[in-house]
Amino acid sequence: MALGFEFHETMSGTYHLLEAPGDELPMSITVRAEVHGLRRFALDPTAEITGEVDARGYADHRALRGTLEINPFVRRRLVYDFHFDENTGRRCRFHGEKELEPTRIVSTMTTLPGTIYCEDREIGRALLRFHLRTDLLRMLRSFRRR
Repeated sequence: MALGFEFHETMSGTYHLLEAPGDELPMSITVRAEVHGLRRFALDPTAEITGEVDARGYADHRALRGTLEINPFVRRRLVYDFHFDENTGRRCRFHGEKELEPTRIVSTMTTLPGTIYCEDREIGRALLRFHLRTDLLRMLRSFRRR
């Protein structure tokens, strides 16, 4: 069995639907990222993610599944891409990218702007943050070998 790792991460912030851009509502995601083999990860730096999205009134505590591309040195970005079902059962997708800038590494590593799609149509936007004071220690403690 190949040696891999896993960790947990939580980000929170707000989202709005494009039909009501002034209505900012709370949103959070909690993910478990799994890498099944370090050799494979070196060639394709992508982790599988599972977890929960909570977008108040739109996708309340809904399961998510997707990928997290962890490529901070070559492409200078982290890409979160996952699917979930909104409250009425329609299949939706979240796509967000942390664009890493060396001169602003802390703010770019902790801020995730994202887009919400439903039925291949953009329906909302989100801005999530990883809070260093409350989330960093929890994330570091969650790292495990697989």
